[in-house]
Amino acid sequence: MKFRLLCITFLALIYPISLHAQFFDTGTDPAGLKWLSIKTEKFTLIYPESFGAQGIKCAKSLDNSINRLTALYPGIKIRIPVVIHNYTTFSNGYVSWAPKRIEMYPTPEQNTIPLDPIEQLTAHELTHVMQMYSLKKGLLGFLTILGGEQVTGAAGIFLPMWFMEGDAVLAESVLTESGRGRDASFQKQMKAVVTGREKLYSYDKMIFGSFRDYTPDHYQFGYQIAAYSTSRYGHQIWNKALGYTARYPFTLDPLLISLEKSTGLTKGGLYRETFDSLKTIWRKDLSKAAPIGYQTLNNDLQTAYRNYYSPVTVGRDSIIAIKTSLSALPSFVLLNPSRKDEKKIFTPGSLWPWYISGGGRKIVWVEDRPDPRWENRTYSVIMLLDISTGKSIQLSRKTRYLSAAISPDGKYVAAAESSVANRNSIVILDASTGSILRTSPVPGNAYPQKPEWSSTGGKLTIIALTNGGEGIMSWAPATDKWETLIEPGRDDLQSSFLRNDTLFYVSSASGTDNIYMLPQGGGPVMITNSRFGCYDPELKGTSLCFSDYTPMGYRICRIEADLKNTSLSGFKMKDSFLINRMDTLNKQDYSLLENKYNPVPYNKLTHLFRFHSWMPFYADLEQVRTDPASVRPGVTIFSQNTLSSLITSIGYEYSDGRNNFHYRITWKGWLPVFESRIDYGSAPVIYKTGTTVGDPSLLSPSMSFSNGVSVPLSFSTGRFSQFLYGSFSVKYENNYVYQKESNTYDYGQVQLWSRLYFSNSDALSGSDIFPRWAQIVDLSYINYPFDNTIYSPMTSLRTAFYFPGFARNHSLKLRFETDYQSGKQLLLSNLSALPRGYLNMVSLNYRLYSADYTLPLFYPDLSIPMVVYLKRIRGGVFYDYATGKNNYFEANADNIFQNGNTHYNYNRNSDTFSSAGCEILADFYLFRLPLMISGGVQAAWKSMYDAPAIQLLFNIDIFGMKVGKGRL
Repeated sequence: MKFRLLCITFLALIYPISLHAQFFDTGTDPAGLKWLSIKTEKFTLIYPESFGAQGIKCAKSLDNSINRLTALYPGIKIRIPVVIHNYTTFSNGYVSWAPKRIEMYPTPEQNTIPLDPIEQLTAHELTHVMQMYSLKKGLLGFLTILGGEQVTGAAGIFLPMWFMEGDAVLAESVLTESGRGRDASFQKQMKAVVTGREKLYSYDKMIFGSFRDYTPDHYQFGYQIAAYSTSRYGHQIWNKALGYTARYPFTLDPLLISLEKSTGLTKGGLYRETFDSLKTIWRKDLSKAAPIGYQTLNNDLQTAYRNYYSPVTVGRDSIIAIKTSLSALPSFVLLNPSRKDEKKIFTPGSLWPWYISGGGRKIVWVEDRPDPRWENRTYSVIMLLDISTGKSIQLSRKTRYLSAAISPDGKYVAAAESSVANRNSIVILDASTGSILRTSPVPGNAYPQKPEWSSTGGKLTIIALTNGGEGIMSWAPATDKWETLIEPGRDDLQSSFLRNDTLFYVSSASGTDNIYMLPQGGGPVMITNSRFGCYDPELKGTSLCFSDYTPMGYRICRIEADLKNTSLSGFKMKDSFLINRMDTLNKQDYSLLENKYNPVPYNKLTHLFRFHSWMPFYADLEQVRTDPASVRPGVTIFSQNTLSSLITSIGYEYSDGRNNFHYRITWKGWLPVFESRIDYGSAPVIYKTGTTVGDPSLLSPSMSFSNGVSVPLSFSTGRFSQFLYGSFSVKYENNYVYQKESNTYDYGQVQLWSRLYFSNSDALSGSDIFPRWAQIVDLSYINYPFDNTIYSPMTSLRTAFYFPGFARNHSLKLRFETDYQSGKQLLLSNLSALPRGYLNMVSLNYRLYSADYTLPLFYPDLSIPMVVYLKRIRGGVFYDYATGKNNYFEANADNIFQNGNTHYNYNRNSDTFSSAGCEILADFYLFRLPLMISGGVQAAWKSMYDAPAIQLLFNIDIFGMKVGKGRL
């Protein structure tokens, strides 16, 4: 009983925060876009005019996918908007609630499966829609009347992410001819973890991950659980669980209760049953396949999980590869196989996939670049590293080159390009200047992946994705001749290249990714037999170099290939894929729809408001985020249009016997962002500053009105990201300020606030607490032009600088902050922080010097099932030193404002303040809720002779209610 009461109390605290998380904004598209829409019975598809005929294709795919999903989710009726963002260079999708919509980013990725990307996206994302609509019944259905769409979104906290994503991968696999459930590379990491260990990781470790050990993500292990449970118990166990969650959300873990009723298993029990069964199946398969162990060229991988991708041979006995790990940023390393040592030579920016190409002592790869203003427009550019000089250059600007390969002589670069209208080409560029030499459209508009030059440089090969799956094509730039080498099919093809007339490629035909060769006029021959999968082959002479996956990550291997006498014949492991136990669903007649689709212009002006949620109380979401108890009687209504360009909230609050009204609106559809806010009705604020005079005879309710304009800009230069933010705001408040000289009250003040913020930050590795390198400068100027005899203007400068510590994932942070006020009658609260341990001080001329050293202490990965999972313990030490002139100290330490009055004690002297201390925090999860909590304690000593000031530290990692395809 006490445990259940504790759980309910925690949920009461977390619920307002989870509500905040539902209002998820994925960003905006370029202002000048013209949009079209297509309305069907279940969808309103909204897409840029530039997407062209692909919009109709997407509408058809949505209708056909929802029709097929009735096999898994019978009786669910939906109606939802779908927004296409075709100006990004990555493939992804989200289902967001409050407001509910699907957001799709349809540009195919370079490691795609042999399935049309739009078909995969619609099947996957619509599964999430069916999951969420399954919650709109019973008690939750009634609560949506009281709270709108946010109730359904908040209820998603009861659904484990592994179920939501695993079930969606199951749907995309069982209801199409491909899907990741049929892909060997998708399950290799899970297979390695399960067969490479005698004991499974705990359920909590698997769902929340680890900073110490690699754990496959919730897509991979969630799919296996969803597929196993569906094959054994039927998909109705999950439909029942969703229905039970909708009817009995107050039971804290309704999905668990329903699952136990249906199967007799807990979620952890189902996890163990699934992978105990798969361990038996996978080990049996491996025994029959008799995989070969290959010579490792890099350092021993047994001490820590790390990966070496895409080997490129340079010189006589050196290899350049991409190295990744859990604790460091991705980097290019130079390996010496004979000495088994390595040297980091370069740290790139954001790249995907992990693929580089080498030739002529040069390396090329593709990096992502953000649009400075529009989150839903990104670019992919070609980068080149000269190995001889160590210098890197960017060959292209604002391009959509998704993969690149350099010719053997280093003179030319071939790139796969996909336009915003999904027109696909191969582009040849000059490797010195980046100028385009020629462009050739891919026949049939097949999507090109990983172009690679032949050994002579006369031809290029690509993996070509069409409606029929993946095949391999070659192109001769000199004659512009295209040729099909392997017809499209449902085997996943990873990479390919030509040597003379022999094709080498990676295929999943055996159920594991292996390297094959296809001689001219002959049949395919498997030349590797990997345990979990081989990738990125490179042939030099008779030496075949490649990446081979192991339980401790990818390693670089080499074999001397006898290409004339190779006779491997791998055991076919596809028969044991769980998806093959559910093929009967594929054989149903779905009666694919042949609707007529008529695109019409979408008028952004008439769709500015979309009221989606409301609350039978008042809550300022920004305030709730830091203070969950700041909820008041009243009502709140929220609007966010489908394109996320206009966000509005309207609120009524009854507090302290007063009727308060609040209105906030943010417009993000243009280059500058405009924001306005009105608050009216609370008790007026009266400043008396140390006097005992009476209040004004007539008092008006408090009113605050502000207008602001800002320009947020994001940039990227390799591994560093920059953010530049400039803003200007005007705020009016009808405060009463007593003027001692005239013995009168000044009524109404206008504040002007100018701000310029800049940050330059290194990327974070998976285990970093803070960036290794970062610089932050925040400059503000606040003044009251019409009341400059009352308010003191203030100039504030806040800076922070991050440096690497003495060991990996350690961090040193240095801060300098200063505020300057001229000393007029009423001072403004300082923007700069006080030394830790000090409270309630205002200074005219203030400076702070601060140093923090932060480090991880332990990675325990310990759990008390269903209660807590402890992921990391970290600590830090600090020292703060400040100087202040003409300091005001608050007389009452509990509350600066008492009944609208302010009282200060004044010290005209210049003072120094310092403190030193330490803090220790734990990163953990409670009750298996998907919110990482950081909590701990901080102790600050002002003097070694005084007792420390103790402060509890608490923070919750809040994310939006979004579920989607994601990158693996």
